Amino acid sequence: MLSGEWRIRKNDELETLFHKPSILETIKNGRLLWAGHAWRSQNPLIRMVLEENPNGKRPLGRPRRRWEDGVRDDVKALGGGEDWRLQASNRENWRQGCMSGWS
Repeated sequence: MLSGEWRIRKNDELETLFHKPSILETIKNGRLLWAGHAWRSQNPLIRMVLEENPNGKRPLGRPRRRWEDGVRDDVKALGGGEDWRLQASNRENWRQGCMSGWS
């Protein structure tokens, strides 16, 4: 900033400048941690929202991406397999898998 002007920095530049992890990885990690928390929750409303399919007519066209689709894709990318709900039931293994990936 020698010229006195501000510029928009890219995520890669921010990572190297501040030595922090990628913002995308931080968001994915938070989503996975929240998914495990929500699945293990004793609140029946949260469980109902995650398990049930709404009745009614669907709109035309390609179906929109659901929050759960993103969670499933993130778990698959980390090597966690298909059924993320089964893995989320075990809190310690879920946390370890979210932080470092499943083996």
